[in-house]
Amino acid sequence: MRFKSLAVAAATVAALSGTAFAADLGVAKAPAAPPPPPALGFDYAFGIGVMSDYVFRGVSQSDGKPSATGYAELQYKINPNIQFYARGQMWKINQPTNPFAEVDLIPGVRFTYGDFAVDFGAQYYLYPGNKDRYWTDSATFTFQNPSFATLPAGARCPFVGGFCATTPKDPSYWELFVKPSYNITPELNVGATVYYAPNWLNYKTKALYTSLTAKYTFGETGFAVSGEWGYMNLHSLKAGTDFNPFFATPVKLPKYTTWNVGASYTWNQFTLDLRYHGSTLNKNGCYMASADPSGNSPGAIPSLRSNWCGHRFAASLNIDLVGSKDVGFLPK
Repeated sequence: MRFKSLAVAAATVAALSGTAFAADLGVAKAPAAPPPPPALGFDYAFGIGVMSDYVFRGVSQSDGKPSATGYAELQYKINPNIQFYARGQMWKINQPTNPFAEVDLIPGVRFTYGDFAVDFGAQYYLYPGNKDRYWTDSATFTFQNPSFATLPAGARCPFVGGFCATTPKDPSYWELFVKPSYNITPELNVGATVYYAPNWLNYKTKALYTSLTAKYTFGETGFAVSGEWGYMNLHSLKAGTDFNPFFATPVKLPKYTTWNVGASYTWNQFTLDLRYHGSTLNKNGCYMASADPSGNSPGAIPSLRSNWCGHRFAASLNIDLVGSKDVGFLPK
């Protein structure tokens, strides 16, 4: 740092001396060059990452085990303030129906006005390759992919004594979102998120997730600290539906608070993030919010408890690249 300061001081003295000498000779000072116009048209971004645990809104999506992800995003900027994009991202997960991955499909548009930005869009959570489904007889045991061939006609959910599904055949679902943010200073950014799902995890019920975010970047050092406080509002399961056939009143799903705080270091295209997650979910609420199969073991009486939601630490390493900046090739 000392050598850098001396070099900057020397350059500053030289620049001031040159300016004064030119003024003495009556030479007109050249106008400053205008900044280059922002790049318009197509661009793209892509990246990969590994993590010790994939935690989403306070719930582990990988059963507390390591996970990996990869994404690609195509962008089109129609003017300096508006950019359309389409993003696809794949995650390694461990879910009750045993899909081989979670695939997120996200079309959206980003608006930027000075220090204010807002992101609108939709997100589709796709779970391809589901193999299993969990059921209960409402009183005693849990079953996995039961065969109805040997059962009496009609002896299945929603009839008492028959089987009732506790996980959907396909948990894929849509969410709509809006994410505003504002740079209070060049170092401090604050924001919010709102996600609304009209059919959360295909359980025929609604969900609303809201959160507040903040991030402080320490100049050009690459270090930053950030955090999020969120609230998940899961609506009740309606009476008489596939997932609530035995009760005349709705079954309540949990409403809970979740949060995370962490620090990161970015070097070129690499980012290392160390983060601690927490939530107000107990083990029973965690089962209701996740359908963790450990609370629904086949052949056993359901425990209706899950360990996927306790306070936990997660580390991640990501590589992120932008076509125009890091690769140079742009689509026409």
